[in-house]
Amino acid sequence: MARCGRNWTSAEDKYYGTWKIVECVSLAGSVDTSGIEGCKFHLYENNDVSWKVPDGSEIMPFFNSDTYEFVKRIRPALIGRRETDVISLKFFGTCAEHVIEFKVETSDDLMLLTCERCCILQCQKVKSEEMELDSPYSFMPALEEGFFSDLIIRSKSGREFKLHSILLSLAVPSHNWKLSPLNGMPDHVLTTLVHFLYNECLPAGLSEETARDCIKSLTSMPEFNTFTSLCQTFLRNTALRHQIVSLIDDMHSCANKIINLFTCKKPHSKGVMPDDALVANPQKLCYVIKQATREGSVACSKLVVLCDLFARRSGELPQEERHDIIKYAHSRLPVFIKQVQEFFEVFEFQLMLMGPAQKQEIASYILPEIEESMTVFTAFVEEFQTALDTAITTNISEKEKAEKKEKQKKEHVKDVLSKTLKHALHVRELKKLRNMHEAASVKLEMFLKKMHVFSKKTEAEKIPLIVYLLDALKNNEAPLFVDRMQHLALVLEEKYKWKEWKYMFKLSSSKIAWGVHKLRSYKLILARSLQQMVELVNKEEFTATVAALGLWDNKAETVSPDRDTKYARLSSVESLCIPPTSRKSVLAQRALELFKKKENTDMVFEIILIRDIGDIVIDHTHGAPIERQEEERDVEVHQIPAHCVVLAARCNWFSRALLSGMRESIDKKITIHDTNPEIFSMFLEFLYTGHIQMDSLSTDQLTELLTLADRYEVESLGQVCEHILLQHVDTDTALYLLSIADQFQSKTLKDKVLLFLRNHPDLKDGDVFDQLPPHLQTEIEDVIQEGDDVDRGRLETASSSSVEDTEDMIGQMHISSRRYSSSTSSSSSSFVEYAEVATDRARLADCLAALRAVIGDEVPEDDLIQFALAADYDVSRAINFYFQSS
Repeated sequence: MARCGRNWTSAEDKYYGTWKIVECVSLAGSVDTSGIEGCKFHLYENNDVSWKVPDGSEIMPFFNSDTYEFVKRIRPALIGRRETDVISLKFFGTCAEHVIEFKVETSDDLMLLTCERCCILQCQKVKSEEMELDSPYSFMPALEEGFFSDLIIRSKSGREFKLHSILLSLAVPSHNWKLSPLNGMPDHVLTTLVHFLYNECLPAGLSEETARDCIKSLTSMPEFNTFTSLCQTFLRNTALRHQIVSLIDDMHSCANKIINLFTCKKPHSKGVMPDDALVANPQKLCYVIKQATREGSVACSKLVVLCDLFARRSGELPQEERHDIIKYAHSRLPVFIKQVQEFFEVFEFQLMLMGPAQKQEIASYILPEIEESMTVFTAFVEEFQTALDTAITTNISEKEKAEKKEKQKKEHVKDVLSKTLKHALHVRELKKLRNMHEAASVKLEMFLKKMHVFSKKTEAEKIPLIVYLLDALKNNEAPLFVDRMQHLALVLEEKYKWKEWKYMFKLSSSKIAWGVHKLRSYKLILARSLQQMVELVNKEEFTATVAALGLWDNKAETVSPDRDTKYARLSSVESLCIPPTSRKSVLAQRALELFKKKENTDMVFEIILIRDIGDIVIDHTHGAPIERQEEERDVEVHQIPAHCVVLAARCNWFSRALLSGMRESIDKKITIHDTNPEIFSMFLEFLYTGHIQMDSLSTDQLTELLTLADRYEVESLGQVCEHILLQHVDTDTALYLLSIADQFQSKTLKDKVLLFLRNHPDLKDGDVFDQLPPHLQTEIEDVIQEGDDVDRGRLETASSSSVEDTEDMIGQMHISSRRYSSSTSSSSSSFVEYAEVATDRARLADCLAALRAVIGDEVPEDDLIQFALAADYDVSRAINFYFQSS
């Protein structure tokens, strides 16, 4: 079993990472734009899933999921074939409690997700380089080091802040920085504000008091509204953690109250009844049980609020903060178990004090209470069941009316796709409600039968029955619960490690939040039942909690700011302390405008180009011989103005050059040779903005940008260039890019080129190969030789196991022309044509090797031979056949 577990874990590794939806095929087979192309999702090893949905995309139900699960199934084995594991992927939603299952098929970096009766999603795996192409944008080095400062602002204590008018104008253009009213403000306010101006985010470790002071000090300055709004968001978002801690503390408090209600002083000697023993006072015992039930109801309502809050807001939090909340809940679990154990211990002690006389007295006293409670409970459950039945019927009726209206409209494929999936989820939800209704009906019927039997008994018969139940509780149930609580902590610690606990917590929260959402939807229908529940508990805390969940309109309660804060849109606190990425940064956008306008520049780049005159001469001699001096050169000088503080803050190389005290720092001029002015201008644009458009650049232009990035130590630009060059690998550029990758030590680009050369060994026969360094020539030959060895091994396997039986297999094949007619007309060829080409073992072996390289080793050899024969040994068509037949 352990071995299987390890193999299964390794089988899941290929699914982890980021996937991009590149195509969506609807149930009808349409491949029109569905509106979800371009959406990305990341599958984490801890069963978390995150979604990145571009603006304008169609919102699908599974975008709300934040948890997933792999399901392993075994396909029934066919005669002469190997068993194949089919993996399904389940996405779990939080608030809506949606469970959407996709059948999964993979091939290298492609994955097909098939949702039954809905759609097929074709997903492309996003390489790790694609995920970090955009980095946070800030001018923090200029603030920390204070270089090229031209403005000083003093705080109330006299502390000097060395700032830069150019950067401040980018952050707040409408403010007059020369006559700024910020002078004289408190230190902590100025520190927070200046950090925001240079980073567009709040400083880490910001206190709530400082945020309030910032709002108070800058409210009268409308140009700083963005900053004060961020502080207000910070204050609002800190309420999430405070509320979760408060809810858990409230539950602990309820548990302590219940324990205290049942606790009594232990007697000094055996056989003596304590004065405060509950069993000696049936009236007090009955009162304590009611109070304990009320406190338990309050604790349960707090738990429901906690689960609902987490499920509804977790999608707005980053993964780290969600995990912090779950870890905190996990850390409190042993405390709750200890409290439950303590309760059963004091409860058992109370029962041990109960003698025959006390049992008879308690049974006589609580009999009327039991009968009244059973009557009230029965009426409540019956009314709740009737209301639930009405809600389900109403829901179905409204849904049918809405579907009739929608059928009359012409809809785009993305609308049909979304509504098809939503309809499937709605049907599943109704089935769940019906199942719950049926299960509740069965249990209620059993309860009513037992109650009917109990009610027919006389009082003389009822009292012994209650005494019997008290004996069973004293001698069996209570000690058993105590023993179970003693072992529960160890069991939970062993069984629910971090991954299992996180999954269980999120799934449980999801189910509870779904139930609250349904109750809230049917609030009007269930109003009377909810009112009865509130009246039965009769606790202000419980009433307030039910009102906070939106299930009860408490007329005595006024809407307070705290109520709004509870269910305001909460985003993360830590995310407010991270600078935005360059594409989302306002500073970056304004810096680009500053660079293009070339205003207030204080340095210049001088780019010198030297060309031979013969390269650009125009013949005006009408055929006469041209005399030229060999030393004659055409020198072109291009100047690009820039800003010292921007370049020094964004590039360490320019920071050292402009602050070195050498000629560049004195003249504020840097001379550049051997580069294209247009490319260098793009390089500077990247420094100013953190990103540039490179899709239209040629391979030579990208390599020149890569050279500049390496020369001036701009690692982020180098990564972007390397990533885009991956898409430029072809027969014309492979060897050239291999040399570039080796020069700049780009492992990803080098691996991509070597893989390409392995599949195109003929490229080593050209002149370009001979010009490569010897170590690269050796690497290419080794890779090609390795590919030949692998192909030879596969050829031997294919020849021994499959090729000899090809003619027999062809006679049994039933590859209909309809199966492949959507891709190519060649697939409708006759079996005779297949038989003629099947004898060409070399072509078959080559095609099988190429298919293995793309599809992998999971597909049986017999299936690959069928695809190869159907495609006439064309690898591309065979791959298409494979995906269409899957």
